[in-house]
Amino acid sequence: MSKRYKILSIIFGCFFLPVLTAEESVSFQNISIQADQVTIDEEIRQLAFKNNIKIIIDGYIIKGSDALLSQKDKKLEIYGKPATIKSNAVNGEAEIFVIYPNKSMDLIGNAKLLNKGNSITSNLISYQISPNE
Repeated sequence: MSKRYKILSIIFGCFFLPVLTAEESVSFQNISIQADQVTIDEEIRQLAFKNNIKIIIDGYIIKGSDALLSQKDKKLEIYGKPATIKSNAVNGEAEIFVIYPNKSMDLIGNAKLLNKGNSITSNLISYQISPNE
């Protein structure tokens, strides 16, 4: 693992440690975020990721152009034209993905989701990330 990603992992862990200890059901565990540029704003408790975003959560790969991780709002937003999600069972896209600490996710704007042969299209799709897929 490169030094840059180790540092990012440490920052990410410290950034969400209060959230993880305050709410036992909340979990941003087993998540990896890669980006060309990362900006930390400690005052508003946010991490901004720019360009070539790749997020891996429990076997799901989410790609987008930019992302914003907010401790205050307790969510990770991924933006793209479109942003995409892929796993063994799921394939989808939307303009915005919003992921919450309980690993529920909203696909917003021209959302499409193919899950185990079922195709869904809507402006808003809510989905629960399952580590079993």
